Amino acid sequence: MGRAWVSVWAEEGEVRYQEDLPSCCREEAARTREEGFECPACGARWGIPIPAEPEGCGFVEFGERRGAA
Repeated sequence: MGRAWVSVWAEEGEVRYQEDLPSCCREEAARTREEGFECPACGARWGIPIPAEPEGCGFVEFGERRGAA
C-alpha cells in the first residue's frame, strides 16, 4: 500500500491512498518527496494527513491518578 494523501480542497479531508488517486495525481505523488503537491495536469492539491491525537480515556477524569491507592 502506498503513501496516504488528503485533498487540500476537501472540507472533510478525505484520505486516499496513492493507488486511489486519479491517474494524473498518482504519477505526481510517486515523484514527490515533499509533504504535498499540486497536480500539473488537473490542479488538485494534495498533502499528507495530520495524525489524529489519541483521545483520553472516558472513564478517568482529568487529574485523576491511576494505580494502587
